[in-house]
Amino acid sequence: MKLVLPRDNLCVEEEFMASTGTYVEDGNIYSAVVGRVVYDMNLRRVYVVPSKKVSIPSVGDVVIGQVSGGRDDIVFVKILALNLAMPFKTAFTGLLHISQVSEHRVNSIFEVLRVGDLVKAKVLSSKPPFLLSIKEPRLGVILAYCSKCGAPLVKDNDKLRCPECCNQENRRVSLDYLITRHYKRTR
Repeated sequence: MKLVLPRDNLCVEEEFMASTGTYVEDGNIYSAVVGRVVYDMNLRRVYVVPSKKVSIPSVGDVVIGQVSGGRDDIVFVKILALNLAMPFKTAFTGLLHISQVSEHRVNSIFEVLRVGDLVKAKVLSSKPPFLLSIKEPRLGVILAYCSKCGAPLVKDNDKLRCPECCNQENRRVSLDYLITRHYKRTR
């Protein structure tokens, strides 16, 4: 049995009749719930057995994900968790468009994000691939790695610096960045 999400297209009405956990729209049968799809070949019915253990991102949720690739105007984000303490059982795909990374003009999304960065983002859509935004102050990169030596970057005031090779890099840094440098005040 295959795991399906709400609004996943299961088949057309000519093949099967819609049953529990499904709905019909324009001749297509869609899943109404998260669960496992079952095709009853004898009765020619399709139904979805709801899964109570599978959670999916919802509109407005703040999720944690890792930038996995992209191009100048959009990146793919592998959505890993609802927060650092609540990982999803399965990863979801997110899309982060350049218009959702800053209030200011950005020529390339790679000016503010890099592949491998861990980001905190808000979910804007209800179906995979989930549209994401990092415009709010608590959203953005929460962990980044040096593009020269691979060491974790440290937030030093408003900049990200590498403690190993002293490289400085720009990112759209979240207020919740995980590694910060604390200075002792001297009098």
